[in-house]
Amino acid sequence: MVGTAASVAFGVQEAADIGVVQTPYGSVTVTALLQLVFVATVCLLGAGGLFSYVAAARTLCRRERRRVAAEIEAFTAFRSALDANTPTNARKLSMTPATRPTVLRESDGTLATVRTAFAETVMAVDHYEEEYDETLAEHARAELGPAAGSALAEGDVFTPGLRSVLVDRTDAAIRRREQFLDRLDDEAVSLQESERRLVEPVAESATLVTPLDDGYPALEARWRRFDVVERRIEQVVTDRASHATDERGSVLAYLYESFPIPDPVVADASAALGVIRERRARVIDALTRAN
Repeated sequence: MVGTAASVAFGVQEAADIGVVQTPYGSVTVTALLQLVFVATVCLLGAGGLFSYVAAARTLCRRERRRVAAEIEAFTAFRSALDANTPTNARKLSMTPATRPTVLRESDGTLATVRTAFAETVMAVDHYEEEYDETLAEHARAELGPAAGSALAEGDVFTPGLRSVLVDRTDAAIRRREQFLDRLDDEAVSLQESERRLVEPVAESATLVTPLDDGYPALEARWRRFDVVERRIEQVVTDRASHATDERGSVLAYLYESFPIPDPVVADASAALGVIRERRARVIDALTRAN
């Protein structure tokens, strides 16, 4: 819920927190979240780190997109290999001592060909060792399911049933990555738009401190304008919290698991707010001298 109340300090009306966002630690106000993250951001980056998290996140999105696209291409190639290899139907009938027939499957080379295709496609992407570094059996089980993966890695015969299952599981792996690709594109747009919305108020705040030799009314008008500028930063954080929900939340958690902070937009917004408030303090100092 968005707050609408205001408080008065030193005879000047201050804008209240514009809303509440959800974090892994519970609900916090946007202002409190920005203040907490600002401390971490300044400690990690210093004053020169403005917007550096969003820039790093955009680079990460591009890298991850290339990798996911490569995996889609690899699974598509493996899918073609499944279609190109004919399942084995040959069976041998034997008689048990009790004269009861039993069916024995004969080994063939087709499954070995399919297994090699899996290694030469799915496991041959450039980032495989860095991202997965698994044996064929481990990776096949992880991607295709325990039963189908074990059959591919350790089985003897490429049966029609096995091919059907592998086709279904391969198609599912492709769909998962296509969905993830859509989420990455969505995040890239969010980062670009958030960066634009952060840059504009910071740029405006620079105009509000140049020059500082105006009379009291003009300085007071500038000071009041800082309320609007700060709220624009806070609104970015509120919108970002709405963006990072549902399916996006799990994607973002994965994408930024190696980041020193959970969200690059919140981190850069806090740094931007710090710059703006430092400039606002300069206007307050000029007001004090002009009064």
